[in-house]
Amino acid sequence: MPRTFAKRLWPFLVALLLGVASVAQAGPTELIGAMAPAIRARPLENDHAIELEAYRGRVVVLAFVATWCGACRRMAPTLDALQREHQAAGLTVLGLTHEPRDRIRAHVARREPQIPWLQCTGHTAVEYGADALPTLVVIDRQGRVRAAYQGATDDVVHRLRRSVAALL
Repeated sequence: MPRTFAKRLWPFLVALLLGVASVAQAGPTELIGAMAPAIRARPLENDHAIELEAYRGRVVVLAFVATWCGACRRMAPTLDALQREHQAAGLTVLGLTHEPRDRIRAHVARREPQIPWLQCTGHTAVEYGADALPTLVVIDRQGRVRAAYQGATDDVVHRLRRSVAALL
């Protein structure tokens, strides 16, 4: 009897695992082509909320990161370089995290990134499907999501650079 039960259960388990895998892979790519969800984030310097709408007319890369994330630290030089190389052409790269501001400030003081780090809510990360770090979302000048990537591999860096270049 136990063997029969296991044989019947096996197809169900495979289907369940495939379903979970497809949901886990969905992430931020579901937003591609849609208007970017509104965000309100606070800069480290003050409590004046910054809204994504303020960047309309610019290409924006939202980088969902964390101070403790090794992959985020590996991606940081790429994000800094993108900002430096393309700022004059209309690119803005924003680092978003929902960590406490004192932790963000300490990290920024040690690393001196070229991009601004903003404090957002965990809800913002959920809206963007940022279920892995780093999550990078590329938004065009009209406010539509055009690309989304997760991780800090060479392939992600290459595709991110290509996406940004195509929109500038």
